[in-house]
Amino acid sequence: RTVIKDNGPFPAPLALNVVPWAGSPKEDGYSSEELKVRDESRKILGISDLKVSATCVRVPVLTTHSLAVHAVFDLEVSRKDAQDLLSNAAGVRLVDDPESHQFPTPADVVGTDPTWVGRVRKSLDNPKALDLFICGDNLRKGAALNTAQIAELVARELSAPLG
Repeated sequence: RTVIKDNGPFPAPLALNVVPWAGSPKEDGYSSEELKVRDESRKILGISDLKVSATCVRVPVLTTHSLAVHAVFDLEVSRKDAQDLLSNAAGVRLVDDPESHQFPTPADVVGTDPTWVGRVRKSLDNPKALDLFICGDNLRKGAALNTAQIAELVARELSAPLG
């Protein structure tokens, strides 16, 4: 904190740093952004009681959102099955070869539409869990692309023959 005097709008310097806080204070030490991750995940997936715990961290990148995900399922799932499913999912780009240093980073995804996924691996402690890393350009997918896709859907619906 002594090197960089001006934090700007952040609670701590962001340059050459990460700040484990985003949003405004809410109950039990959570931030509004962390609760938003839980609420939006439940809404998007249609699972009202989905268990989600997030820690939002500001990092010095211009754009993109990234998630380190630990997902627990009802049944055991293999890494290969998860990779196959993800590689065939619409709007997803699987980049998952850590041995060759191939995995998504915020720098890779800027200006692209898909959600990038990598570092897919089975949890060492739970055979029904997977760990993975996800990146997406939030300015494209979170705003502009979603708006365009909704407009295209509405246009198709309005131009479809009745009956």
